[in-house]
Amino acid sequence: MLTPREHHALRILVGEAIRRGEPPLLRVLLFGSKARGDFDADSDIDALFLCDIHPDDRRHAARALHELAELVVEETGVEIEPWAVPAADLERGARTPMLVDALEDAVPLWPPGSPPLRPPFTPEDAAFCADCLLQWVEDGGPIVRNALEAGEWAHAATRARDDITRLATALLLLEGDTRHRRTSSLRRFEERFVRPRIVSPRVLAPLAWATAAYPPNGGRGDQNPPVTASAAFTAPLGYHLAAIMQRHVVPLILERLETAR
Repeated sequence: MLTPREHHALRILVGEAIRRGEPPLLRVLLFGSKARGDFDADSDIDALFLCDIHPDDRRHAARALHELAELVVEETGVEIEPWAVPAADLERGARTPMLVDALEDAVPLWPPGSPPLRPPFTPEDAAFCADCLLQWVEDGGPIVRNALEAGEWAHAATRARDDITRLATALLLLEGDTRHRRTSSLRRFEERFVRPRIVSPRVLAPLAWATAAYPPNGGRGDQNPPVTASAAFTAPLGYHLAAIMQRHVVPLILERLETAR
């Protein structure tokens, strides 16, 4: 998994975070490809810092850990990507699929001898995530429209693409399907809902446009993948297609949410 130099860098990062007490730590775990063992030469070292903080303070905690990580790079030459997670994020009804998936393969680093964390992704978690995704999509329409009016077509296309993906993701999560991201969410949505005619085939056009709007690698490795040039050029079409996706998918999401409650 980790080389001796990487182990040393992580010990420095964790030790300095404990010494400073900012943010206050509960657990530290290695996750991602280094924990799973499927890393390559370009893989990052991903470390999850479970923090005893209010969720509103996550940005401050993340900033503090990234500043420490930069000092570790200067001292060791090893880059570590810290992920600050408030303890409240592990409570039932607040877990995201990304967090649950990360913890599934995570290896405890600190405290020594601490057991793994394996929280399940529950229906309450799915409802929480779907609610959040619906709110983002609701906010997205005006953002895309304003971006188009301002001539910021790449920004408009990015938001339209992401909102189409959010709608697909929300319905998949309510079915308990969590192992998907971006283009794979769009493919799985088509397989699970469009082909069986649970959702109208009219959403095939939005799904195809959104898929083509991601980079050739599907945005893997990018926190905010850019849109393709063709998607930016057709941003007004993306705005129209996102509205079609919303019209056909939101009622079904709301129906599933009502049943879940």
